[in-house]
Amino acid sequence: MPRDNMASLIQRVARQARITFRSPAGPTFGENLYRLQQLLDEVRAEDLHLAPRGPSATAAGGGLPWSGVVPPVSYMHICETESFSMGVFLLRSGACIPLHDHPGMNGMLKVLYGTLRIACLDTLPPAAAAPP
Repeated sequence: MPRDNMASLIQRVARQARITFRSPAGPTFGENLYRLQQLLDEVRAEDLHLAPRGPSATAAGGGLPWSGVVPPVSYMHICETESFSMGVFLLRSGACIPLHDHPGMNGMLKVLYGTLRIACLDTLPPAAAAPP
């Protein structure tokens, strides 16, 4: 079947995410999550019409509406439902997202360009945090 007649990969990821997170405690969650991971592994920057920006894009303005100043972090919203949201964070080289949490949420991450360092921290229960 020609690619034009198939749902885009991003649409298939969104459909699978809806199926997966609709019942995160259900008996098929593991199987659905595995399928979602497989689809996410297939995603490439081209599927989102993204290309890395080189130094010339910043210096020359790169056609950006903000006079060539590339923000350290921006976000491209893709879709959102009651059970999940999907988007792309665009980070300039060396940028970081402030320490924050996502209570009660699951997250999946796919790095399209470059490298990423993640720090995960757990809070201590109040009894463990108090000095002796």
